[in-house]
Amino acid sequence: MNEFVKAGILLNAIKAPYEIFIKLCENYEPDEIFNGELFWEKIGLNKNHQNKLSALLYDDWVEKELSRVEKFDARFITAKDLDYPAKLKGLKNPPIGLYVKGNLNISLPSIAIVGTRKCSDYARSTATNLAKALAERGIIIISGGARGIDTAAHRGCLAAGGSTIAVFGTGVDKVYPAENRDLFLRILDKGALISEFPMGTGGTSWHFPQRNRIIVGMASRVVVAESPEGGGAMLTAHEALEIGRELWSIPGRIIDDVSKGTNILLNEGAKSLVGIDEFVTQVIGEHTQLTLSFDEFIDGHENEKQSVNLTDDEKIIYSLLQRQGGRTQDEIIIESGLDFMIVQEALMELEVKGLIINSSGRYSATA
Repeated sequence: MNEFVKAGILLNAIKAPYEIFIKLCENYEPDEIFNGELFWEKIGLNKNHQNKLSALLYDDWVEKELSRVEKFDARFITAKDLDYPAKLKGLKNPPIGLYVKGNLNISLPSIAIVGTRKCSDYARSTATNLAKALAERGIIIISGGARGIDTAAHRGCLAAGGSTIAVFGTGVDKVYPAENRDLFLRILDKGALISEFPMGTGGTSWHFPQRNRIIVGMASRVVVAESPEGGGAMLTAHEALEIGRELWSIPGRIIDDVSKGTNILLNEGAKSLVGIDEFVTQVIGEHTQLTLSFDEFIDGHENEKQSVNLTDDEKIIYSLLQRQGGRTQDEIIIESGLDFMIVQEALMELEVKGLIINSSGRYSATA
């Protein structure tokens, strides 16, 4: 087992700062990591974290945890692994790593659909139909696996044969709520169950707000289907606004308490989702327009058309940089809806083909 993965599991378990793990990976060799307790002080762990870490090391906790992960047919990915969702790195406190069971597809655009557990029939139906319509167009649906809106979103996506990701506020091996056991098994066919909490962790109230930031961080857009003013989905919505994710809210009746929070969000910067077809058309249309703009450009440059062969992903990024250059890799990831590995490979290919230039970490189209 990779020593960096072991370190990641340990630092994640004691809730060490993300920056500590990144510093460890970038400045130390594997054989230095577990070379005495002074090492952990050297990389910046405070006394509280050092004491927690010592207790885990004394009890051989990491070996036991790895055994639990393997037995459950899951895996732990760290922020340095290629399949770690790159958009999470835009959070103020990204998770050091994630426990994953299933297929964590990070190559397609994703939208989070969240809301209250005690939802109205109207909101449940709307969330189901919205998720289904998006999944039919190849969008990954992210939610929290909870009762109500979360369950409706996952089921709508699965009904369309789409891929969905459930982010747990418990250990990835815990079935919570119990009635969603069959749903979680269905998700594993094409999607994934993920969590930042160690195996066996039960549901605690503060876990779920912490979980919500991962839902937001992984998504390109966030839709709040229904929420009372003090609902947990409001925390998710405010997290989205804070980190610059596009936030949409489905309006509800002003006389219903269960819609009060959703309606308030419309005054706080959320866009109004008033039609499923219109929303899906806009989401899909942005990606289509990026591809069309490249094709239109090539149509006017027959010589390039004969010599340049680009993938759809390369077309999307090239068209984006045609419209506005000087974009960093992280900005391209967010604006294109593509994920880290795809963007990184596409940028390298576009540079080799002479279509873009990299100036101090900022990319622009050459033509």
